Amino acid sequence: MSEALDSSLSGLRREFGSAITELTADVGRVLGERKLADVVAIRISPRPPADAFHATVLPPLVEPAVTRIVHVAGGHDLRGRPLARLDLEGFLADLPGILSTDVRNVAITAVGSTASKDHETRIADATLSNDRDMRISISSDFYSSVFRNRDYTAILNSALMETGEELAAMLEEAGRRQFPDALLSFAKNDGGRAPLSRLALAPVHGLRAEPAMGILGAATLAGIPEGEVILCMESGATVGHTRGGLPAARSLIRQGFGAGLASNAAILEPYTVHHPVRTDIPSVIADLREWQETALPFGLVPTLPAAQDAALVGSAAAPLTAWIDRLETVSGRADLQRVQNLAVEDAHSAAVQLGASPGQTQIIESNVYAMPYGNPGIVRIRVQAAGETSANEEHVLPIAARGATP
Repeated sequence: MSEALDSSLSGLRREFGSAITELTADVGRVLGERKLADVVAIRISPRPPADAFHATVLPPLVEPAVTRIVHVAGGHDLRGRPLARLDLEGFLADLPGILSTDVRNVAITAVGSTASKDHETRIADATLSNDRDMRISISSDFYSSVFRNRDYTAILNSALMETGEELAAMLEEAGRRQFPDALLSFAKNDGGRAPLSRLALAPVHGLRAEPAMGILGAATLAGIPEGEVILCMESGATVGHTRGGLPAARSLIRQGFGAGLASNAAILEPYTVHHPVRTDIPSVIADLREWQETALPFGLVPTLPAAQDAALVGSAAAPLTAWIDRLETVSGRADLQRVQNLAVEDAHSAAVQLGASPGQTQIIESNVYAMPYGNPGIVRIRVQAAGETSANEEHVLPIAARGATP
């Protein structure tokens, strides 16, 4: 793989030279094909599951990677109030046994960590204090109101961290050799990108990036920052939408009735005969099939040149993206506006911290959701920011086309 990568980058250098200032790699397929590393799952809740029916069930892909499950008393409610005192002493007694194995990956999930991550971070700090080389993923880094979704995501992320480290090191070495001054990034499944250094910490966001890049690339080629994108592949036709120049995204990748992956990923649904045809929004149809001798299904007619690789264009056009997704307790409309404004500021700052220029950063989405199950005064705040680096202000899809704050 390293030889093929070096050959590709060398070809780019010969053709474009110093004109290339940024490189974005889509590593989603590699992440999806690599064997998962073993993981110790630490679950924090007031008490262990009463029986097998109440135990957290992992998808078959991930379940074999969990070599040990450790229960720690603790957890919070939706208002961030402790449900039980964290049994740190009991965990420290178990820690030597955890560290004595060859497993270097730990996933920590606590009840109520969407409202307070205190118990997760205290367990993580205790682990790292005894062994700085452990790879730790905590579930509060991934938003879902469902414990098993966060647990699954933290475990999968932890199991991919070693691969993320290897890919980041390989891409860094090859990139620096051919383009020593270029900014290096990896493609994310929300249609954006993140600095290559983040690949070792949050590789799960690099999974399934290609569909998002396809949506973004087709929209970029068609020049429609707001509209419908239909992608036609050998497996069938799918449809997505762009909003503010980026793919519309949901915060959970669903997998039937099993646990979902808590990652903000582009929405791409099957195109069916019942798909509504709208004349009030622009649309683009991209034929991405390797063999294009036969007609497209449903009478679809391509509107882009067949030679264009939409996913590659999307990777080139992807901006730096950051999300704020959290729970807040509010007492009225003014308080709600305050916490939403704060989330917008935090999302903007997060994008800038990733390397985006403050003047080239916009808020793509800013939404507030009421929490179900009779929890008055608790809301979910979800904000996305996207921005370009100062070195890439003349982008494939200008930032001005990505829209203003909703």
